[in-house]
Amino acid sequence: MGVTVADLVSDPSFELRCLAGHELLGRQIRWVHVSEIGDPSPWLSGNELLLTTGLVERTDEEVFAFFDALAATRVAAVGYGTGFVHDDVPPVWICAALRYGIPVLEIPLSTPYIAIAEFVSRKIAVEELSQVNRMLDVQQRLAQNEQTEALVRDSLSKLARVLDATVVVQYDDGSLDVIDGVVSLDASDRDTVVHEMQVHRGSARHSTTTAIGDLYIHAAKADGATLGVAKRSRYSPVEQNIIGSVATALRLSAESAVSDALRLREALFQLVIVDEMPPEPHVIDVLLSDIENCAIVHASSDGAASQVLADALQSTMGKAGLPCLVCATSSAVIAVVPDAAIDSLRSSVTALMSDNENARLWSVGVSSGKHRHDVMELLREAAVAHRIAARGVKPAILEYSDVVTVDSAQMWMREAADEPLLREWRKRLERASGREATHVSALRAFLRCNGAREKAARSLGIHRQTLNARLVEVEKVLGVSLDEPRDRVLLWLAFEALEERRA
Repeated sequence: MGVTVADLVSDPSFELRCLAGHELLGRQIRWVHVSEIGDPSPWLSGNELLLTTGLVERTDEEVFAFFDALAATRVAAVGYGTGFVHDDVPPVWICAALRYGIPVLEIPLSTPYIAIAEFVSRKIAVEELSQVNRMLDVQQRLAQNEQTEALVRDSLSKLARVLDATVVVQYDDGSLDVIDGVVSLDASDRDTVVHEMQVHRGSARHSTTTAIGDLYIHAAKADGATLGVAKRSRYSPVEQNIIGSVATALRLSAESAVSDALRLREALFQLVIVDEMPPEPHVIDVLLSDIENCAIVHASSDGAASQVLADALQSTMGKAGLPCLVCATSSAVIAVVPDAAIDSLRSSVTALMSDNENARLWSVGVSSGKHRHDVMELLREAAVAHRIAARGVKPAILEYSDVVTVDSAQMWMREAADEPLLREWRKRLERASGREATHVSALRAFLRCNGAREKAARSLGIHRQTLNARLVEVEKVLGVSLDEPRDRVLLWLAFEALEERRA
């Protein structure tokens, strides 16, 4: 069921008091939004817990208009923080809340808003994990058993309960099977769902989501049927993956059960990578249940070669009897492998890169090995190693532990040579070199010797006074002061950028 307003009120640590809408505490909270503006409704999409301190002064009419707008956006509840602007919730707020059917919670000054937001976020993460576990069970039951009519209906009933939705299956012969969840739809809503499913059947897309009024319909194609799911709240990316996975399972053979469950975990792990699913330890335990200590491989190339690398990683791990979770996109591959498999993986990918012409363009970064709960840190390590490998550093496969041995300064100069600041200073040097090369040589020797004029003069075979005269002229031409550390640093970087460009 997710997190409800009642969950917050019943937690004694928050010391919340419900002042209106006691009968509505079962409302689900999709997210927490804090606002101190006159009308926040344009920035709300439904089922939010709106937190405020009443900082904006409103007349009684404006308070009623405020709640009218919130009711139109279907907020879950309003939390009013006392002790900051007002010691108590104004009575007009309670009257307006009662009129428009919105729960109002009094939040004491001692309860930080961030604590409430974290509570809701954790609850949502736990619910999403529970959904993943339950739907993996549904998917594997559909795949591993003969798909009798009773089994399919039982599994789809579980899908309806998990998502608090109505599930509609429209078979190719036109017949319908409707499974209501916690909240059933009326005849008009069902007709709307069926119409959208028919539209989807004629499209080329495998799945799609449509919003009609307050009804959200997600349709996905299955073997010999179209699966439609309808609910009165938005679908999270996790829920969309679950629906698509169940639709796929409806046409699976028993032999593909394990591989399809793996694909679902890969899709969900990709949501963790792009920060659409929180990397809570219990979530990671489910997604990486068979890889306790792991390493991350981050590789990139063009789209065609990415799938080659993904397949190669899967094949290498499969031959060794080791688990591997791979997420392939059009431009990159992220793989989670057991940390003990890094050596064999390196040799296999190196051999593949030697034999495959496209694979020679790959850039591969490998993290260190740690517990799966440190997966976000491992993703960062692999990304750092990959960025350095992509700059042309050899070997093409770079482990994070070897990053410190790479000439990072040279790589930085290679990338920074065309930055506007260095480009301008480089042009100054080029113009000065064209007019008086000996003066620029004197400047370079001065910088190379870290400002030691006697040493710089000896390196050029000239008298110190001659060097000084040339440096004075250089300062005039370039508009710099060699006594200023900033100017000396920029001049040195400009020289390096100039050499990098010529190279």
